[in-house]
Amino acid sequence: MKLILTITTNDDANRLVDALIKHEFRATRINSAGGFLKKGNSTIVVGVAEEYVNDVIDLIRKSVTNANVFVLNVARFEKL
Repeated sequence: MKLILTITTNDDANRLVDALIKHEFRATRINSAGGFLKKGNSTIVVGVAEEYVNDVIDLIRKSVTNANVFVLNVARFEKL
């Protein structure tokens, strides 16, 4: 299991979430602010099996103009 965090602009986040949903990936969007100008950003969080990481990253590349992407290992996952 991997956790993919993507930080991008609000406009790009809309396109990205739409693309993820269209391809049946579930995502959580968190509005955030940061950087020197305190510009509005969004953090998109997606949890996927390892075999889908490249598919999600391809969707990110096609949907946004600029983003920071982090792929994190998940040591344990439980659905309660």
